[in-house]
Amino acid sequence: MKRRTAVVALIAAALVGSLSGCSSMWPWSDKAKVPDLPQLSANGARVAWSVSLRKGGLGYQPTVNGGSVFAASSDGTVTKIDALSGKVAWQVTSEKGVVTGVGSDGELTVVADREGVLLAFDAAGRLKWSTPTGAAVTSVPAVGQGLVVVLASDSRVLAFDAATGQRRWVFSRQNPPLVLRQNVAVAIDAATVYVGLPGGRLLGLALANGAVRWEAAVAVPRGSNEIERIADVLGKPLMVGRDVCAATFLGKVACFDAATGRTQWSRDIQAVGGLDGDEQLLVVADDGGFIHGLSASGAPLWREERLAKRTLSAPALLADTVAVGDVTGLVHLLNRADGALVGRASTDGSPIVAQPVRAGELAVVQTSAGGLFAIAAR
Repeated sequence: MKRRTAVVALIAAALVGSLSGCSSMWPWSDKAKVPDLPQLSANGARVAWSVSLRKGGLGYQPTVNGGSVFAASSDGTVTKIDALSGKVAWQVTSEKGVVTGVGSDGELTVVADREGVLLAFDAAGRLKWSTPTGAAVTSVPAVGQGLVVVLASDSRVLAFDAATGQRRWVFSRQNPPLVLRQNVAVAIDAATVYVGLPGGRLLGLALANGAVRWEAAVAVPRGSNEIERIADVLGKPLMVGRDVCAATFLGKVACFDAATGRTQWSRDIQAVGGLDGDEQLLVVADDGGFIHGLSASGAPLWREERLAKRTLSAPALLADTVAVGDVTGLVHLLNRADGALVGRASTDGSPIVAQPVRAGELAVVQTSAGGLFAIAAR
């Protein structure tokens, strides 16, 4: 508890009430001394391509679908890029700016502007529809199964028809007094929308009407004050086989049966970002800069400690490696079999806050200065 209290006290400046946006950056990361880099016997990483967006922003995360990378930046620029070559396919700009990352299913691309309006673009980058949500949007739009789903600052989960923008359903839940400013998103499968909420709750909502199918506790808030009781679910719920998994801030990593919400396993890990994984390996970074590799049953497989105190992003799982960004703009590659460091690549020197995303054999990262970089293993 002493460790948790100290860490949470440091990030109090990054906390907001229920009317917050969702950008995120640890307030001490540009002032604290970053440790020296560990030695590598050989550097197994390189920059495959890069694209400079017009303006940066903390926490803007790209998405990958249909062989393309989609990215947004704070000045309202939305860009579609060929994932293999890095060639820009189209670029559009919203006059009202963009407050979150971009969501896309490869055909429909959606962002939220500063006035809480969703903007949907077709495969050619033409505006297809726009619709107000009635509040600030605090999540990356999720696009799939004919819906666009977002979280709003007034604690609502809203679903819109992907073809028309018409609202299909709404679910409301009151937030605790303090929530983290962070990248969040929902996950969608054929029947369910999975939503991680402040207070450590994970919900399965019916895709058709937003009714609660099940509710589970990833972690239970504990502490003597509201700051210590922060237990927000981080990032995007992860679907792995028949399970859905999630991590809470400085709390737990847990997996649940996706159909019933029954707990499959839970492990204490002081996570500071979302997790990634498949049916063989789950990866998550903790508050000390350690990266944990877990089996699908939650058993610890390895832990890499040589990136300690480098203010890491959430990690991303690739075919043979794990990619993670840090506060100095470096992308580190780890061997997925044992967690050993195998390479690093430089970007533009600004912090990498958002989780890298996988594009084939590439890890694509968006820096806080607005750079988009694709990292390949040599």
